[in-house]
Amino acid sequence: MGKGKAAGWQSSLVHIRLPEMLIAFNHAIATATDTRKEATIQEAVNEANRLAVTLYGMSRKHLLEYVSLQGSWANYLEQVAQLLNCLEEISKWNTKDRTTIENIIHLCKDNIEGISYRDAFDNNMPKAWTLTPQYEATLKSQLDAASERLRAIDPSYAPPTITKQKADACFVVTATMGDFDHPHVTFLRKFRDEWILQHWWGQAFVQWYYRVGPSAADFIAGSRRRRAISYHAIVRPLSWVARQLM
Repeated sequence: MGKGKAAGWQSSLVHIRLPEMLIAFNHAIATATDTRKEATIQEAVNEANRLAVTLYGMSRKHLLEYVSLQGSWANYLEQVAQLLNCLEEISKWNTKDRTTIENIIHLCKDNIEGISYRDAFDNNMPKAWTLTPQYEATLKSQLDAASERLRAIDPSYAPPTITKQKADACFVVTATMGDFDHPHVTFLRKFRDEWILQHWWGQAFVQWYYRVGPSAADFIAGSRRRRAISYHAIVRPLSWVARQLM
């Protein structure tokens, strides 16, 4: 048990030593006396969960700090995959441990939702990292299986709602309407992509807008009166112009 803990807590994001920890814990469980086996299993499960949560926090912090760099999202997914493999393995030792199941659900949900960010190396452009359809289907299946196991323990349990992250463009219009998927937001996003960005001056305008738009959106979103003014002074006229040009 001590060897497993030592190996696990020497992990870094470059070298996650969960397999070594699991081998040692498996030996500890296999050699425990009958009177100690249940306590040994629970000690191993608790320790593995604590380490998984700690490594997840480190990995998430690293992703948020370097989110604009190529490879950051892929590295993050690989690190979380290792944590999920560890959690699935320890869930075999105690199939009804609620903490383990909840951690599996949280990590699956986190990856499926993805992350939105503004690319500091590309004029603060709004972007998002998401999963491939194949990997998303795999994690969704894993999440559903864990949810069913948790529901067997707690019939009142309801699976989490998954909200996929999207690139946060059309800042002012989104702040005014209060909904990323509002028809005005969707239409003006289409107008930006299919008309404005087709012109050199439109590309320059959009780059400028991505620098000043977030601050303007924060100002508008903070007041119902400012949202109403923005709707009548900006969104409605702009939508009318866009319809004529489109």
